[in-house]
Amino acid sequence: VSPTTLVLMLTLANLGYVCADVAADGFMVWIAHQEADSKRGRVQTLIYIAREVGRICINVVIICGFSGPQVNCPGYESDPNVPCTTDESIMARNELSEEYPEDWCHMKCSGAQFDFGMTIPQYAWLIAAINLISIPSYFMLKEEKKERIQVTKVLSDFWYTAQRRAVWQVMLYTMISSITFNVFIAAKTPANYVWVGLSTLQHQVLSIVESFIFAAGLSLIRKYCLGFSWRKMMWIGSIMVTFFNCLYLLIVYDVIRNPWFYMFTDVSDTFLYTLNFLASVFCIVEISEPGFEAITYSLITTANNAIIPLSVVISYQFMAFFPDLNTQDGIASDTPAVRNQFALLILITESINLTSLLSLPMLPRQKEETRELMENGGRSKFWAAFTLISGLLFLIYSTVVTFMTVAGADTYGCLKILGGRGCTEDESDGPVIFLMCFAFAYCYGINFYFTFWPIIKGEKKFSWGVFF
Repeated sequence: VSPTTLVLMLTLANLGYVCADVAADGFMVWIAHQEADSKRGRVQTLIYIAREVGRICINVVIICGFSGPQVNCPGYESDPNVPCTTDESIMARNELSEEYPEDWCHMKCSGAQFDFGMTIPQYAWLIAAINLISIPSYFMLKEEKKERIQVTKVLSDFWYTAQRRAVWQVMLYTMISSITFNVFIAAKTPANYVWVGLSTLQHQVLSIVESFIFAAGLSLIRKYCLGFSWRKMMWIGSIMVTFFNCLYLLIVYDVIRNPWFYMFTDVSDTFLYTLNFLASVFCIVEISEPGFEAITYSLITTANNAIIPLSVVISYQFMAFFPDLNTQDGIASDTPAVRNQFALLILITESINLTSLLSLPMLPRQKEETRELMENGGRSKFWAAFTLISGLLFLIYSTVVTFMTVAGADTYGCLKILGGRGCTEDESDGPVIFLMCFAFAYCYGINFYFTFWPIIKGEKKFSWGVFF
């Protein structure tokens, strides 16, 4: 099976997962509506904790199954009777080919941690078996039967619901805050291998610890912080995430270059990201009206996920201004100029992340304020349409980027507009710069209109309290 075919098959499998997940989200919101006001959020956090436990389990499988020579040693052959390949491009990626020109493909290279491992088809069968085992549990769910409603009737009623200010405002907030907050330091990944010496095994261990810390953070919030202000949670999470990201400067300037130190900063970052994550999803339950739980929850989470490729493109486009950081060889030179470029990239990225806090006035503080906005916020067909069309455009862009970089990886994956580094040296930066300007104008323009324009017109008085 070719890599492209495999990815397309997994994409179709993911489509099935999404369909099941949307139904599960709707059921979760319905259950959350049955909770007492003081305990609302416990079911929601419990489900996300269960998700993280599942991630921990599958990462353990990945460590055990994909740390062997089959995956980490290019050209490896488990059958000693099969001759080694003579493809120079494969041989160049395995350091054993020069020292052992005859039997290099039957030996474990330095990149493998274990002598055993599993193949991709075996891994796929394992995932399929887990899904098959879980199917009988679905029949235990009890759902009241209702009369069939025409799709046009459902969409018409939901359109009326989408016109509520609380719905389109929360959706707008989710998109504009996520675009800026999800911009990341694209040079960090190659730097981790060059400067820190992060191994594949350590990277997988980091993924497990991150999931464990995320689940621990969810548990603490579930027990102590369900009534805490969502805006204050965003402040605490964003500032502390920025602080731990800036600790990477110690690695940049060779104060401490240790993989375990990096893992500590990254894990702490993940713990505090929990605050931002929950603050953005708690309010979705409150704006989901009975009968529209699944469509409302999925609509806002889809809008949030659809902007991720846009943030990725923006992140990699910043690398164009720092050419020495585009390759591992450039980072490995470790000159003062390279360090200063890296430090500047960190400061720019973190500054953009912090600007997501400017949109906090669009996020209700807590459940009571959300319900008040639902009842007294009014309706707007224009802003409902604007929000839904924006989400649709982001989804189309996300789909195009995903398809082009998978189905046409060799031809289109290098295009800058799709998040690549450029197919040719003279490829224009114009389209990506335009995309970046559009994204930032969208974020800051909407935020200015709803937060600062009423103050300028004299309709509201400025107070720092609007951000808390």
